Amino acid sequence: MTKSPDTSQVLFRREYEHELETWLRVRFGYLCTTFVALGLIQLIASIVGMFGPTAPGDLGGAIVGAVSTMLSLCIVAYFFLERDRFETREAVLRGLARMILALGAVYISAWIGADWFELKIFPSILLAIFFWHFTACLFLPWTPGESLRPILPLLAIWAGYTLFFGSEDETSRVLVVIFGPGILIPGLLICAWRLRRHSRRFRSTMLGRHFRTLRQEFTRARGIHEAMFPAEYDDGYVKFQYTYVPMRELGGDFLHMHIGAEGVVHLTLIDVTGHGLAAALTVNRLYGELERIRGEALRATPAEVLQLLNRYINLTMARHNIYATAIILQLDPYAGEIRWASAGHPPAFLRGVNGVVRQLPATGVVLGALTDEEFEAPDKSMELVPGDVIVAYTDGAFEARDRMGRQLGLDSLRDILHGQPSPKNWPQFICSHVDKHKAGRAEDDVLVTALTFVSTRLETKSATAAVARS
Repeated sequence: MTKSPDTSQVLFRREYEHELETWLRVRFGYLCTTFVALGLIQLIASIVGMFGPTAPGDLGGAIVGAVSTMLSLCIVAYFFLERDRFETREAVLRGLARMILALGAVYISAWIGADWFELKIFPSILLAIFFWHFTACLFLPWTPGESLRPILPLLAIWAGYTLFFGSEDETSRVLVVIFGPGILIPGLLICAWRLRRHSRRFRSTMLGRHFRTLRQEFTRARGIHEAMFPAEYDDGYVKFQYTYVPMRELGGDFLHMHIGAEGVVHLTLIDVTGHGLAAALTVNRLYGELERIRGEALRATPAEVLQLLNRYINLTMARHNIYATAIILQLDPYAGEIRWASAGHPPAFLRGVNGVVRQLPATGVVLGALTDEEFEAPDKSMELVPGDVIVAYTDGAFEARDRMGRQLGLDSLRDILHGQPSPKNWPQFICSHVDKHKAGRAEDDVLVTALTFVSTRLETKSATAAVARS
């Protein structure tokens, strides 16, 4: 089975690579500075050896050592000055490899020459390789594999020279060549430990920073999202209130309200499948579609609006398995009538002024499940008397679970509406009961609305064309 990649590594790959590149370039400068400092110390030691030799071979060795050290200093200085021209991490690594190979070529040439002429001042090639590798690994944030790239050619030269020109017996030379590279293990362990530690720290830092950024973005998005919701409304004839509690920063429950030119109220509740950002983006699109419909079809009935919404969702969102339930209420304060059409939405309740509760059931299936030709959600209507309240909600209101996993249920929600006396704010009253029943985190968004028929409107006086947005 293929192992899926670490999400944080994929998410922050560019940032991580950029940080490693910057870190490597800075550490390359530190490494060069260290090599120069050590080279100067070695050069001083060689010069001192030239003026105070104790054996005939020491003077020649000191001269060779001084010359090779000066060449090495020139090499390191050159790459130090050129480091700003390495534009990428790979370019820095190539520069590092060339520098170490050049240092190795100077040292090995000097060592072989000293060995042939029996000048004894140089440590073995293997110890020099260990020094370059270990020192570089102490400074550089590179992988174990990257650290071996400039070392393996030097090891190959050392192994060949040891096998064919070494002074030990054949068995000893073979054993030295086999086990000698083991001196690179400390450097390799340092590389692996440093990158692993840095990777964990980097992911932790970036995830924290990314989380804070997301929270800020979601906070701003929630402000924009909730700005689409209508303000509460009361013109003396119709009163509208609602309470919305999203499960996360953004939700898939939505409310749209339109006031006709003569004061007829059109209320639409939509519950999109899913939660979070995907559902909120869908709501945003549906809000635009509803605004278009209300702007172009001023006298559209609830059934006609649902027909248009179903066509839109079926054509644009059903392919992504996104559907929605919806209920549209049209309250006419002149006729004292509530007209509704519902597409798979939980039944609204009509609470009479006398406390009797009746259901406004669904009249069709969910939006988007059927084509335009197959979909039907006809209007239904009921007469109202002043004081009647229509309560509509989304499924989060009755699916809230207690500690035993039991849902509040439609029957309990209906019982809440039987309460006497009638509260001033039905949505808040219902949501407080839902909150008391709920245990733990919410599993869905909760949206509760109340549309109250206050009094009959007799005059044909023009009303506000649309509800002001909060």
